[in-house]
Amino acid sequence: MVDLLALAHERGCETELATLLAADLAASQLPDIAALRARFAPDPACLPDVVVELTPLVTYEALLDAEPPRQWGDAA
Repeated sequence: MVDLLALAHERGCETELATLLAADLAASQLPDIAALRARFAPDPACLPDVVVELTPLVTYEALLDAEPPRQWGDAA
């Protein structure tokens, strides 16, 4: 049941999933969660390619070594 609820929520297929579940109930059979996941899975061809460029850790070390900015009202 939790898998079905999660599938409906994650894929936004509540109406179509309810129709398929009603047909399974009418046929007195349990839903095949693996088949339903495959049916509602996103099309890999439609997924965007995401490239993540990681910043070298030494860049963050430089931030730690930097002097903190002065706040308004601090003595000069």
